Amino acid sequence: MGDKLLDTTQIINGLAVMISFFVGYKYALKRGEACAKIDDTPSTETQEEAGGAAAAVSDKIYSGFNDNFKMVLVVRNDLKMGKGKIAAQCSHGAVGAYQRAVTRTPRLLRAWENCGCAKIAVRVESEAELLAIKRAAEQKQLNTCLIRDAGRTQIEPNSKTVLAVGPASAADIDRVTGHLKLL
Repeated sequence: MGDKLLDTTQIINGLAVMISFFVGYKYALKRGEACAKIDDTPSTETQEEAGGAAAAVSDKIYSGFNDNFKMVLVVRNDLKMGKGKIAAQCSHGAVGAYQRAVTRTPRLLRAWENCGCAKIAVRVESEAELLAIKRAAEQKQLNTCLIRDAGRTQIEPNSKTVLAVGPASAADIDRVTGHLKLL
């Protein structure tokens, strides 16, 4: 009797795994289709209407299954922040970059959302290197958000801790951050 119960349990578990696989596969196909359906209507908004120089950030139009979108969080390693502090600072950066992208690069934001909202954490060893990455990203008209800490816990007030770059095309971001090591 115990063997039959075990066999029935194994069959049920196997069916559950198969159903989960097919549901996940179907969901992945739908997400892939969403990546291909990015709005290709040109923006008619001028820089002045969108807020001046800040709106100069490119809102390129992307479409197709081969496009990959991400946000990169560049973390200062020299500050020796704890894991929780890094997580909090990266969260501030991701939220800040998202908020800026809502008005500056809405089509890129939608593309990133439709393709899974990938976020990658990399490291730099100094404030100077962090600022160099920021300048390079801005020269390529990528969305950025620089986070400064309030200094209430582990590090000095006004320390530049994290730079969020994107969301944008992975290829565009990699031109600026591709050489950096993962955190």
